[in-house]
Amino acid sequence: MGEQEVRDYFRDLYELGVDSSASLDEKIERAITVGRDRLAVDYGVLSYTGAGEYEVIGSTIQSGDYLAGSIHDLETTWCRHVVDQEELVVITDADASAYSDDIARDVTGLQCYIGAPITVDGDTYGTLCFSGEEPRSEPFTRDEQRFVELLTQWVGHEIERERHYQALDAQNERLNEFAGILAHDLRNPLTSARGYTELAAETVTDPEAEYLEIVEDSLDRMETLITDTLSLAREGADVGEREQVQLSAVARGAWNIVEPETATLEIVDDRVIRADASRLQQLFENLFRNVDDHCGADVTVTVEGTDDGFAVEDTGPGLPPDIADSLFGGAYDGRRGLGLLIVERVVSGHGWNGSVHSTNDGTRFVFSDIGDVSDPPTP
Repeated sequence: MGEQEVRDYFRDLYELGVDSSASLDEKIERAITVGRDRLAVDYGVLSYTGAGEYEVIGSTIQSGDYLAGSIHDLETTWCRHVVDQEELVVITDADASAYSDDIARDVTGLQCYIGAPITVDGDTYGTLCFSGEEPRSEPFTRDEQRFVELLTQWVGHEIERERHYQALDAQNERLNEFAGILAHDLRNPLTSARGYTELAAETVTDPEAEYLEIVEDSLDRMETLITDTLSLAREGADVGEREQVQLSAVARGAWNIVEPETATLEIVDDRVIRADASRLQQLFENLFRNVDDHCGADVTVTVEGTDDGFAVEDTGPGLPPDIADSLFGGAYDGRRGLGLLIVERVVSGHGWNGSVHSTNDGTRFVFSDIGDVSDPPTP
């Protein structure tokens, strides 16, 4: 095999991995087709043998036996040797090999064969093999064997990744369902408690009225916690379609929702950034709500565009050091609450970097490496 042919093999492997949008079935079809063509044999087949049978998952065979979806007796196939030995099996000419009287020769009619095991999560999933009905004129070279091994590793990686995605999707679906049920079961008694509290507040005077106002504030806080929990469970770190958004517009939209009673919002060096507008607004809402809950009166909150992102700074009393240290990669501190956890999820979901610097004179959150940051359009 010439040097150019070797380069072509590795180029094929590279091109297989480039298209991340292809489905698993499409990737398998490409892999077995590329392998068949490069090795100049008749067939390429991907099998699943984990259940003790030979199930054809993907195949270049268009008619007869061994079509995709068919199931066969593993003990009549060449692939059983791959499964048993857990290594590459190479047969150039079955009649002139140690396999001349093997049952697979009579059942399959295949005279040349090369196959390797596919490993998924540490277990043998099946085999990837290439074969022909005629003996090969030349033995499979070491480069060809290495190509099959690498192709098999790549297919195993893709199957493993697909399994993990499916497991994660199922887990997220269960979590979403659980969060919805929990929120529903909590909101019903919460609504009842708020209603009776409001009725009672109409019939009493201080100090009882003041006590009931505290109860109402606590119920409002419970409602916020339920909403935040649902948001975190349903959206996690997922980020939807990104678009060009005006930093000031998203920040003011979030400010109007939270409506901090004793704070003032300022926008400095406005920017246009590329982000999921809904998740970005969640980030702002939770930072502003944190200010409203913990920073007291006469606080100024500044949203500032930077060269590679933006920052949110307040003039409040600062975060407790252990909470500040736990953010953006630090050791998790359960006392920091859901709001800051949601901020982290929005940042990581976008692939941004986040940092925080907090003193007794205020707190500054910085979000950087955002990319695609530009000045706002000229009016």
